[in-house]
Amino acid sequence: MIINIVYLTIFLILIYVIYIAVKAINIGMQAKASHKLDNEISDIEPQDNQSGSISDEIIKLKNLLESEVITKEEFDKAKKKLLDK
Repeated sequence: MIINIVYLTIFLILIYVIYIAVKAINIGMQAKASHKLDNEISDIEPQDNQSGSISDEIIKLKNLLESEVITKEEFDKAKKKLLDK
């Protein structure tokens, strides 16, 4: 009987460790995606010699949102960054 309790305890600890690992991986993936988006936004920032306007960039972002390449949150963040210039 006691061995079954020990096995159950070990099993629960293993499940908890797996849960923590999956949670950490998800946080890392979100941070990587956020960093990638920040880099992409800085790449599309209009410059003086660039022919695109802010509205063109927002349209590009909207197309990415509609094709589900970026999330609504990422779209709003990129749009705010473009408009705050």
